[in-house]
Amino acid sequence: MLTSAALILSWTMAATTQTPQTIDPPAADNSPLAFFLRAAEPRKAPEGLDAAVGETLMRAVRFLLKDVGIENNAIRDEQGRKVPPYLYHAVIDDNDHFSYRMSYPAFHHPYLIEAFLNYYNYTGDAEGIRRARQLADWTIEHSTPADWKWPHLPWSTFTEGKAGGFEDKDNLQPDKVGYAGLSYTRLYEVTGDAKYLEAARRAADTLVAQQGFDGAWPFRVNPQTGKVERQYTAALFFNVAFLEKMYSLTGNKDYKNAQLTAWMWMHRNPIRTGNWSGLYEDIPSSAESQVHYSPLQTIRLLLRYRTPANESSYLSKAKKLFDDTMDGLAFDDPEMGLMVREQTYYLAATPSATMNWSMMAAEFFLATGEEKYRYTTLQAVRMVAKHGLKPDGRSHNTVLGGRIYGDAGSWYSLTSPIVRYLYGDMGCLPEIAPSGETHLLRTSTQVRQIAYGEREVTYRTLENSVDLLKLKSAPSSVMAGGTPLKESRKLDRPNTFYYNSASKVLLVRHQNPDVTVTLR
Repeated sequence: MLTSAALILSWTMAATTQTPQTIDPPAADNSPLAFFLRAAEPRKAPEGLDAAVGETLMRAVRFLLKDVGIENNAIRDEQGRKVPPYLYHAVIDDNDHFSYRMSYPAFHHPYLIEAFLNYYNYTGDAEGIRRARQLADWTIEHSTPADWKWPHLPWSTFTEGKAGGFEDKDNLQPDKVGYAGLSYTRLYEVTGDAKYLEAARRAADTLVAQQGFDGAWPFRVNPQTGKVERQYTAALFFNVAFLEKMYSLTGNKDYKNAQLTAWMWMHRNPIRTGNWSGLYEDIPSSAESQVHYSPLQTIRLLLRYRTPANESSYLSKAKKLFDDTMDGLAFDDPEMGLMVREQTYYLAATPSATMNWSMMAAEFFLATGEEKYRYTTLQAVRMVAKHGLKPDGRSHNTVLGGRIYGDAGSWYSLTSPIVRYLYGDMGCLPEIAPSGETHLLRTSTQVRQIAYGEREVTYRTLENSVDLLKLKSAPSSVMAGGTPLKESRKLDRPNTFYYNSASKVLLVRHQNPDVTVTLR
């Protein structure tokens, strides 16, 4: 007869081996099977949108990979070497020079890391992983010194190749640490390189040590002296998500406590008051600019953290945030599609703001099944595919003409979301992914290796994963670890697959990380 301790251990081990992992925060998935099964259902997309989405994503990627302007006046690294311009410049001029001499590493580099890793999943091109690692390695190397008050953190601003400057001056923004940290943990799981986990751990330890008693972190702080330049920011969501991830990787309850304390602060403050100011690096501290980005990421966490105990409260808050932000910063134009304005201080309708919003709306649809959220995504994607990019694949700054807000030059941070979130949208709504092609579009873990062939795709994830692929033809076999998987419409057992012939979507639930899908 098993003792109580043995029963608990047996149950824990069974749960660990039987339950698929949940997608990393801040994604809205709180049940990977339910989200994947809904995503696989057949639905019609507007005619031609699937082809336009695939081409738009690849146009943006091709621009980023070309390092346009690298031979011009782009800043070199400390050794005088040419590096991708986006390391030191947030903006490229229309003439491919760089009059804008600032970059925003803590926020924009994770944007690009996520874009390049999504590109790798989509194509199997290892250049995506190389570029992602280059960005992370640079950001880690240029973090704050170990003996400062706020050590091991990425700088939110670099000017002329040096830390700080512009509106941040000698300060950095702790709310961006979580996004950088999530890019480190993703790279750790993709590559297995422990240096990324160590960088994430050091950053998380600083967040825990410097968290206020109320659960918040300041918006701008001098990392050397600890002097706070501005306290309030609503943008704690990435730190909440990052600390959740760090707890799952380490079991350190200090991370769990900091996560939950910050989350409760968000409920008592921006979720209750509607003050969503404090986010962008180039905005003065005196500005009370209300932004689109903080509400949308908070919506994802509200959906993620739903339980039977808080379902009605969290869902109603998420819906109210969605409607309030749509009313204040978005417009669904019958001809152009949905356009989202970035913030009240800079009311440009940007492709990136629109794509950010589309990704959240797609997850909202998977969480609720309500068609208005799917419609929102389709309208946003339609707009960006038609109006978002300049001829060579770089992003417009605004899609409503440059007379007021300017469309000269192009922000890398407006181009990378085209890759990040079109990929995410396709994983939620595979009907907008290109027909007649094969792509892995969504996984509950991470893709460590993938290779696409004419009649076969082979890939490796982490263990206990659920994956979604859109196939150009039906599969003849699906194997994990060399063993054929059984078909199961509900994926209610490990080591099963389900192929929906109407949507051409394949779902694979597997314990062994190595998967081979052979097509007919």
